[in-house]
Order: sequence, then C-alpha cells, then structure tokens
Amino acid sequence: MRVQGIMGTALLAFSFTALAGTAEVSWKDVDSYTDIRPADGSRDRYQKKVMDQLAEHFQWLAAKLPEDQKLEITVTDVDLTGRVEPTFGRSSSNYVRIVREIDFPRMEFDYRLVDKSGDAIKEGQAHVKNMGFNYDSLASRMRRDDLYFEKQMLTQWFEENFVNQPGE
Repeated sequence: MRVQGIMGTALLAFSFTALAGTAEVSWKDVDSYTDIRPADGSRDRYQKKVMDQLAEHFQWLAAKLPEDQKLEITVTDVDLTGRVEPTFGRSSSNYVRIVREIDFPRMEFDYRLVDKSGDAIKEGQAHVKNMGFNYDSLASRMRRDDLYFEKQMLTQWFEENFVNQPGE
C-alpha cells in the first residue's frame, strides 16, 4: 500500500512536469557582472555553481507555464546579496561575504516568452532588485540556500509578469 502511494505521487508529479513550459537561460559577458565573486575558492567554479542554480530556478519557474511555451532568458548582469570583503588573519588575508541591508540582490536580463512556433508572446528587459529583503528574519533559511534572496526576487518577478496578470 505504501509503495503504491509513493508510485502514485511520483506519477502525478511526472504528469505535471510533462505538461510544463521550459526555460532556456544564456549568460552574456559574465566577467563584466557587478558581483558574482566567491568569498573563497575558485572563481570559475563559483560562477558556474551560481549560474547553474539560477538557471535551474528559471526552469522551476517556467514549469508553471503552459507546456507549449518557452521562456528565453539572457542574463546581462548579476549583483549577489552582500559584498565580498577582505578579512585579515594571522598568516594571510581571506575574504568573506558580508550581508547588510544596503547590499540587496539585483539582476538584469532580457526575456522572451515564446509559443511552440517561436512567436513572441511577451518580451522585454528586466531590472529586478529586492531592496526589502530582511536578512535577520530569514538567516537560518538563507544558510541552507546561498541564493535564497536572488531566487525569491526572481520568483516575485515571474509571478508579477506571468502568473498574476490583470484580467486573468
């Protein structure tokens, strides 16, 4: 009985996924982005991790669209929450990402929502920011997801532009 319930849930989840829109995310001039720097470790590896996680989030958002629609995103700038600042220890300098209320996340990108024939349904440029994030109240949740505030910001933009449309 328990296995049937799990299988039923898995099949139901698959059926919703199969009927979902998709997203295609590209990254333009990554080296000129305002802030996509690691506090420590490899810059290339960190950038890839951030880009993969944000692209995955766009995919998750696009799954809410009708199956014959695709959201095309070209990211032109990223400014992550906080700032990377030096700290000095006994033997060498290290860096740490400091998050203050004035260091809110921002992102700029071009977008196109297209139908199955490739015709644009909606398109434009987005300049999104989350100036009202409250780091203190969500600190424990953010520790589990380094890009929590960026994803929250993108979710709000998506809902305002594609889900909560007047007259629908």
